[in-house]
This record gives sequence, C-alpha cells and structure tokens, in this order.
Amino acid sequence: MKKMMKLMMVAGMILFSNGIVAQEKGEKVDVKGERVELTPEQKAKQRTDKLKKELGLNEAQEKDIYAINLAHALEMQKLHAEHKAIKEKMKAERESTEQKIKAVLTAEQIVLFDQKKEEMKAKKEAHKSEHKH
Repeated sequence: MKKMMKLMMVAGMILFSNGIVAQEKGEKVDVKGERVELTPEQKAKQRTDKLKKELGLNEAQEKDIYAINLAHALEMQKLHAEHKAIKEKMKAERESTEQKIKAVLTAEQIVLFDQKKEEMKAKKEAHKSEHKH
C-alpha cells in the first residue's frame, strides 16, 4: 500500500512539473496533462500579466504592452508556420536527391549508402544528446 502511495505521489509530481514547464514555454496543459499551444491572444495576455505583476504597470502601459505582445505573438506564429513549410520542402528535396543517387548506384552500393546514412544519423543523435545538458 505504501509503495502504491509513493508511486501515485511521484506520478502526480511529474504531471505537475510538466504543467510548470509548459507554462514557462507559453503552452497550456489540458486535463489529461498534455500540452496545448496557446493562441497569440492568450500568449500576449500571459506575457502582459506577468509584466504587470513584475513591473507594476498602470492601465495605459498594460494596454500598450498587450498590443506590442499581441503583434509579436502573431508575427512569431507566422514565422513558425513559414519555418515548418521550409523544413518540409527541405525534407522533400533531400528525399528526392537520395532517390536520384540510388538510381545510379548498384545494389551493393545502395546497401553501403544506407549504412553510412544510418551511421551519420546515429552520430548526429549522439552529438545532440551530448550537448543537451
């Protein structure tokens, strides 16, 4: 019974900490504990409320800063969408190039090519994990 209580406490702490991290990143946590992206308006309000609390903004300042934060959030949303589209185009281009290269290679060379690709992928992942902390 004690073991079950400890397990439930740890699970609760993990869910709670996910909520804190999500809020710091401008995200919201739904009832299931999953992250939900805030709208630009919600992000602007959240940022403005934080500055109001920390800096003691008056109503005029709060209104102006909300407008600034909203413009920023809308622009960032647009840039994120553009970035995602560019990443998708780059991925399609890489895949197309790989298919063209494979069309020129022999079966044995394709096997080596795929092995080298996997080695590079593993090396990249190892490098990422080394520099994460």
